[in-house]
Amino acid sequence: MSQSIHGHEIMQLIHEADPPLTRQTLAAEVVRRYGQDAEFHACAGGGMTLGNLLVFLADRGKVAEIDGVLQTDIGLMCDHEDASSEASHQG
Repeated sequence: MSQSIHGHEIMQLIHEADPPLTRQTLAAEVVRRYGQDAEFHACAGGGMTLGNLLVFLADRGKVAEIDGVLQTDIGLMCDHEDASSEASHQG
């Protein structure tokens, strides 16, 4: 059974990455951390691939790809109890 990773964790990963991540380096890091079969979910739904999740987040203005590099504004992450991030979020 594959584990489902919340989109917040991927946003946090993109935000904290140094050097910044491309889609390819993000995909490799996701496999390293969560395994080849990881699925993703967000507040509005689940069963997504990493590609589906990135489209979902981009459509909501939460992730952008600029000159091949992924960027996110961590302040746009929704704040609720379903977030499984180790950091505390305000607002």
